[in-house]
Amino acid sequence: MTLTEGREHNEMIMDGLREIGTIGAAHASTALSELVHKDIMIEVSDCFVCSTQELPTAFSTTEETVVAVFLEALGKSRGGIMLVVSEQMAIELTDLILGREHDESHCLDEMDQDAICEIGNICASAYLNAVSRFTDITMMPSPPGVAVDMLRAILQFPAALVEADSDSSVVIKTMFKYGTNTGFGFMLYIPDRESQLVLIEKFGSM
Repeated sequence: MTLTEGREHNEMIMDGLREIGTIGAAHASTALSELVHKDIMIEVSDCFVCSTQELPTAFSTTEETVVAVFLEALGKSRGGIMLVVSEQMAIELTDLILGREHDESHCLDEMDQDAICEIGNICASAYLNAVSRFTDITMMPSPPGVAVDMLRAILQFPAALVEADSDSSVVIKTMFKYGTNTGFGFMLYIPDRESQLVLIEKFGSM
């Protein structure tokens, strides 16, 4: 059984995946707040499982330009994890990290991409730590890579992994609150088949 098949039969699996997302978001909030010395709140607004083939149709707006940070999960179990936020939100978050005034005309440069990679690394590490807590499988994130493109194009990359390790994706929709701003993004976790079986066994038997 895969997570995509398990979602149809076991609500406990979905509850478990939401719990992992909530714990990961809480830890990421703490780490990011300490990094910028300001409060950054990350809340999970939704969590669902879909096949990688369904990803391009799982979002209502796919023409928006987004910034994506992708990392591999390395260790006994493997997979992929991706943080996706709007370009506007990426600039606002990097403003906080770099301690500069917001400029509406500013475009993401190399320094900004390094900063957003750090944000992605913190969020991915927090999420993988939460997964490891429930599965007892230690996983470490690879160095991050960043891409700026339309969401439709970004989502083609996870779909390309279908033939490799996985056909299921866990989507954790998140809301970032920082200062007077609020932004929406999502974390995409693509566990390999071994990780999926461990998660199904763990949460399906609770």
